[in-house]
Amino acid sequence: MITEHTLNTLILNAAGEGILGLDLEGKHTFVNPAAAKMLGFTDNELLGQPSHTLWHHTHADGSPYPATSCPIYDAYKDGRIHHGDTEIFWRKNGTSFPAEYTSTPIKDELGNLAGAVVTFRDISERREAAHTIKELRRQNEYILNSAGEGILGLDLEGRHTFVNPAATSMLGYEVDELLGRPSHSLWHHTKEDGSRYPDEQCPIYGAYKDGLVHMGADEIFWRKDGSHFSAQYCSTPLRDELGKLKGAVVTFQDMTEQKRIAAQLLEAVKLAEVSRVLGNIGHDIKNMLMPVLTGTSLLEDELKDVFAAVMKDDAKAWTHSKATCTELTEMITNNARRIQDRVREIADAVKGVTSESNFTLCTLHDLVKGVFKSLQISAKEKGVTLYAKGLDTLPIIQADERRLFAALYNLTGNAIPEVPSGGSVTISGQAHLETGLLELVVADTGKGMPSDIRDRLFTQNAISTKIGGTGLGTKIVKDAIDVHHGQIKVESEEGKGTTFYITLPLTQKPQS
Repeated sequence: MITEHTLNTLILNAAGEGILGLDLEGKHTFVNPAAAKMLGFTDNELLGQPSHTLWHHTHADGSPYPATSCPIYDAYKDGRIHHGDTEIFWRKNGTSFPAEYTSTPIKDELGNLAGAVVTFRDISERREAAHTIKELRRQNEYILNSAGEGILGLDLEGRHTFVNPAATSMLGYEVDELLGRPSHSLWHHTKEDGSRYPDEQCPIYGAYKDGLVHMGADEIFWRKDGSHFSAQYCSTPLRDELGKLKGAVVTFQDMTEQKRIAAQLLEAVKLAEVSRVLGNIGHDIKNMLMPVLTGTSLLEDELKDVFAAVMKDDAKAWTHSKATCTELTEMITNNARRIQDRVREIADAVKGVTSESNFTLCTLHDLVKGVFKSLQISAKEKGVTLYAKGLDTLPIIQADERRLFAALYNLTGNAIPEVPSGGSVTISGQAHLETGLLELVVADTGKGMPSDIRDRLFTQNAISTKIGGTGLGTKIVKDAIDVHHGQIKVESEEGKGTTFYITLPLTQKPQS
């Protein structure tokens, strides 16, 4: 039969932890094999020898460890149990290991302190594992903090469990304003059209409900200040070691800039196609204008011969007809040449060249006379009278005659179809020498404009009520006035006509 002493010995010898007995002087009274092995001593090298000087003599930094400060000795001094996992134990070969220990006081049958029992274990692997875990956490934290994408952790109720700096920056919140609070009601509560976004429809929440990855590029995320941005997101289910859903990880990007660039690229593609088509059209118009100009020249010569012959018989009867034919051929020639100039501008624009402003001395009376000549046939057909008032007294100004002609041509040409028969379009002007400015007024007696059309004039969003109209005419006018550093405004009332007021400087500053 195994005695109690033998059983105790077997237990001590089988224990995986180091077990040491110490007397009241700190000398070893017993040592189990695990302790001897961990410390690298034999039993005989330990028994009867002071423990502190053998394996607890030095701190981890190499400084001496006084026995008076030893917490292991304290157990048989104060009679209390001492425990710790921050001590260093030294082996016989001079190496050391971190140890977790418990020093328990031993008392005799009378209750007097007789020494201590020290149990310990080498926690090197635990420390290494803890260090590895700490490093992994630090590395993960570094990755999360450095990521350019927003990264959020959500629990099963949609509340934030972690937030990286990119997410807080994009959403405009501090970390403390997000952690523990529901995500949907903070930054995903409303659709782009302003309607409420119900929680149950949220695809981001879907990840921890159905266990599937949800992603998209057309969601709207809301910032703390009430503004929003277009977001691309991916919501991935988060599971524990047993595979049970415990939340979701959401990554997202602000797509505002990407969408802007994509829109610009699409616009560039469209413009490239427009340029290609304009180039082809411009080339064809140029070719078609040549026979018009050549034919008009031949027609002028032919008419001279015809009128020279018939007027010998009855000069008075043919005088009016000759004047009309001469006026019409001049108008055709002048307008055809102006079309040629504009076609050359199209060709230059297609090649990426913008024609410079060409400011020369300009007489407005002659310029408006040319505009009226070009439009007199369409005005006559509509029964509209064109008037010029006070232009012959205006001083000569510096102007880009081609652009200013285009501006007045568009204003007058746009007005004629809107004026009922018997009405008029009048261009008048007056100079203000004291301010160095000149004012032109283009007024018609037409039907006027609705406010929504009037307010869009001179913008890219201008619209036309004319059949086949593009709305570009007034934008061309505005560009021409801007080139002259002038201003234009409009007054219009339905049923009472429209008036444009143009202010131009008499002289232009030299271009730098």
